[in-house]
Amino acid sequence: MDRTEIKQHVIDTLGKILVDKSLIQEKDDALLSELVLDEEDFTKFFSSLQDDFDIVLPHRVKADISHLPEHSSYSQLTLQGLVDLILTQMKGTKKH
Repeated sequence: MDRTEIKQHVIDTLGKILVDKSLIQEKDDALLSELVLDEEDFTKFFSSLQDDFDIVLPHRVKADISHLPEHSSYSQLTLQGLVDLILTQMKGTKKH
């Protein structure tokens, strides 16, 4: 799966959860902190991505983003950054 396909899948997965899809439709690389998702939505989102891509996202990423404190090192993570993280995790699992 290439970067474009992964990004589309991430957007499709978000589209199933988001009520207001305008941000992911209008903005090419939205910050995850800009999405109107509660902790349960983020949990569902990350679980779905992990299952779909057969990866394990680092706990710190999931915890920081789902709580979204302003000082979080991942509060500025974009959709493209998430795609990059998924690609990295997928490459890591292929080596094992």
